[in-house]
Amino acid sequence: MNWNLNKIIVEENQNLPPDWNSLSASGRIFVEIGFGNGENLEFLAKKYPDVLIVGVEVSQLCVMKGARRALSQGLDNIRIMHGDARFLLRAMFAPETVDRLFMNFPCPWPKTRHAERRVTVPSFARLLNYLLKTGGTFELATDVDWYAEDANETITKTGAFDTVSFEKNPQREYITKYERLWLSMNKDIWSVVLRKNGRVPHEEYSYSEWEMEGGVETNMRLEELAAKLKGAEGKGTDGEGYWTYRDVFLSVERVALGLVITADEGFEQHFYIKLVEKSGGGFTVKVDSVGHPYRTPAMRAALKFALDTARG
Repeated sequence: MNWNLNKIIVEENQNLPPDWNSLSASGRIFVEIGFGNGENLEFLAKKYPDVLIVGVEVSQLCVMKGARRALSQGLDNIRIMHGDARFLLRAMFAPETVDRLFMNFPCPWPKTRHAERRVTVPSFARLLNYLLKTGGTFELATDVDWYAEDANETITKTGAFDTVSFEKNPQREYITKYERLWLSMNKDIWSVVLRKNGRVPHEEYSYSEWEMEGGVETNMRLEELAAKLKGAEGKGTDGEGYWTYRDVFLSVERVALGLVITADEGFEQHFYIKLVEKSGGGFTVKVDSVGHPYRTPAMRAALKFALDTARG
């Protein structure tokens, strides 16, 4: 088996949002948030071979498992993104392009300080309204009764969604390993299906272009530039997000790697900015592609800071 994971995992993108429709034979797109080991992704891809199935997962291990599962089964209609769905679903999709969105047994985040991470908050309802087509559905399965009730109440309260079904222990299309475990323990399962009615306009969201690398003519030495970057921090473009250069490493080949940590609305990334000293003087400054970072406002601002610092 050739584990070409980049065929499945969506890397950094030069143009956002990606042209998802070109990957879907029917033009339809299903999304699953938090797909775990990828069981349900596989089921959906096989049942709906003409539909593009997109999985979003914060766990890198699960991302790798899901990609390998798709490759081993020869499923060309699966794509996977690694990161926080609260950010990615807005930045990586044009409005009203998704037909169905699934969440199976998400963490309910019972503590008050974690409430913003739930799907029972208004911001997630607005995200659903942005993402789903009119007539599209959000389908939630959970083993927590109050979580199902809160999700149903909060999302329908916006006026953008109607309840299709709210069921206890329903017959479901596919039962995942996690759900089988819960059922073996005689736990109850709740299913909530909500349909977008098209009565409430969605919020607009734009994702502007930004240079990913640049050449700089300067007399500054690499060591001086590295020292100026180390420990630097700031806000993202338009004041959105936060970035910091945690450390800068120099090699004997006259290349420096700046370790950058960014946060955009809770979506955190760790990646490197590469500084390559040019033979005639100056530098090439670019985002290192190894970490496959997404061009968030914070990431773009960190790159701009390096370019501006190098220019002096």
